[in-house]
Amino acid sequence: MTRPDRWPWSARRFLWIDVAWGIFALLNLVAIYVFAGWETVPFHFIWVSLTILYGFRVWRMTSTLVLLGVIIVATGVPIAIDISRNAQPLGEITEVPLMSAMFLAMVWHARRRLSVTEQMKRVSDANLRLLERERRFIQNASHELRTPITVAIGHAELLHRATDPKRMAADARVVVEELMRLRRLSDRLLLLAAAEDPDFLHKKPIEVEPILVNALHRWSPTPRQWRLGTTDEVVVDADADRLALAIDALIENAVKHTTPDDWIELSVRRTHGVEIIVADSGKGIPPEDLDRIFERFVRSDASRQGATEGHGLGLAIVKTIAEAHGGTLGVRSKVGKGTELTISLPLGQAGTGQGLADADAAAEAAADGVGVGVTDGAAPTLAG
Repeated sequence: MTRPDRWPWSARRFLWIDVAWGIFALLNLVAIYVFAGWETVPFHFIWVSLTILYGFRVWRMTSTLVLLGVIIVATGVPIAIDISRNAQPLGEITEVPLMSAMFLAMVWHARRRLSVTEQMKRVSDANLRLLERERRFIQNASHELRTPITVAIGHAELLHRATDPKRMAADARVVVEELMRLRRLSDRLLLLAAAEDPDFLHKKPIEVEPILVNALHRWSPTPRQWRLGTTDEVVVDADADRLALAIDALIENAVKHTTPDDWIELSVRRTHGVEIIVADSGKGIPPEDLDRIFERFVRSDASRQGATEGHGLGLAIVKTIAEAHGGTLGVRSKVGKGTELTISLPLGQAGTGQGLADADAAAEAAADGVGVGVTDGAAPTLAG
């Protein structure tokens, strides 16, 4: 059963029911005028059949009220005529409002039942989507976890059988790398799982510019054309560690999709809120992938074709952190031109001098790179 306000007056497959009732009502209306002494029987046939019909066929409210008005007039007029001729007592006219009230009670009940049914359907559809998302998450997570485990076990077996020290060292290095990759993946999964925890964030007033500058210093050893764009002085109520983690994830994503000849620019702008922007001149993201890149374990076709390493969790983590702060994560990209990822956050309270001092202290704490690993001794990485 569909929503009555959007349901056409006569759905084709039920049209015959409306037509049949219309003919039945007209015949009873004729009987009211022809058999004046027995008008009570066809009168009640019309009203009771209308009420029963509405119990199965919920019409739009406008159509229902128009039909109700027509039936009130059509059945009330002959009774009024009989009363004027003294053929019926005056009390008979009360049948019309009584039948109308009965019908309106059915209207209220039917529409209430339909509303509950729709709500249950929406909840059911939402649960099905959640179950499907959970199923895909488990499948993807199993695949991502199985790959490094399989590689590590294979090289461990080779290490067990090997006699050449150089070969043993190479296999041991692969085992360690795959186990480290597995640990980083598990850390990311734990972070995503903890996003619903009330203690996920520890907010303080912080200045964004020092966090951007510190991130730029950490990543500067990576061969890219680094730029520091617009840096408005803004304060946000945020968890400095989580925000630094999100910015590092955006930078890492930019590094993965650029070459040493490309530029990467970090900016923070004050608009109606705060916008933290990481832009690059890399290969860009195909339009068909823009709606999916924030999903867990999703990588664009360009990433897969270019054999870009990662688990497809980096942007999902950034989105989770942004939303936990009451913000959003947006993307603009053009293939062959580059990508711009923007964390939009609510503007924080600048507060007093003490509040700004707290912001400076929080920014300095974020400079320590809490929760950020290091790859090749050069730039921090989330390895996702």
